[in-house]
Amino acid sequence: MRRTARLSSLSLGRTTEYHAAGMDLIRVVGLELRCIVGVRSYERRREQPLRVDIALGLDLSTAGRSGLIGDSVDYSEVADGITALLRFREYRLLEVAAEEASALLFAAYPAIGHVSLRLDKPEALAGRARCASVEVVRTRGAFGATEEHTEYGARTELFRGTEAVIERLRIDAGRSARFEDAVPRLESQSASGHQHFAQVPAGERTTFAADQASLVVVRCLALPRV
Repeated sequence: MRRTARLSSLSLGRTTEYHAAGMDLIRVVGLELRCIVGVRSYERRREQPLRVDIALGLDLSTAGRSGLIGDSVDYSEVADGITALLRFREYRLLEVAAEEASALLFAAYPAIGHVSLRLDKPEALAGRARCASVEVVRTRGAFGATEEHTEYGARTELFRGTEAVIERLRIDAGRSARFEDAVPRLESQSASGHQHFAQVPAGERTTFAADQASLVVVRCLALPRV
């Protein structure tokens, strides 16, 4: 599998809007991967190339002064996380993929205020067009997420669709949480802002324990298709 990401100063067509909102930008342009995507029978049987452009709107002034990656968003982690989601979910519609990917980015990185995301399928219209694509722009407020208190800390559900749920969990210091979901999921835990996603099979138990500092867990649960 080939996956590349390149940074570019080229506009995704949203630069003016982001800067008008007082936000800086981090871009990943031309992220390339292969995954199952599409509704047609032949698309469900083999992987095909997908190209992703991502623009993240956030305040980069603190990172610009401190020189610390912890005060920014690591674009390499963003590329890895979106790749993991697209390969895990095996989407039928690009529209669903774009919506869930936006929610996952907001769940994983609280500093992000805006997301612009474009998905290109180069082989979708082979012989007729260079690609078919879907592009969405979302703000954090578009998901209307509210935090609910739990015995281990808190849970925020950022997205619930017919195919998946995306949530952010906070495990308070000295607490732990155990999950044994009946559906496959993608999970990432972070105590320092870094996110590394891994697939977990249905029925497999995962335990998250926070010692002296709170722990953040981001999860995408794939619901049974009907």
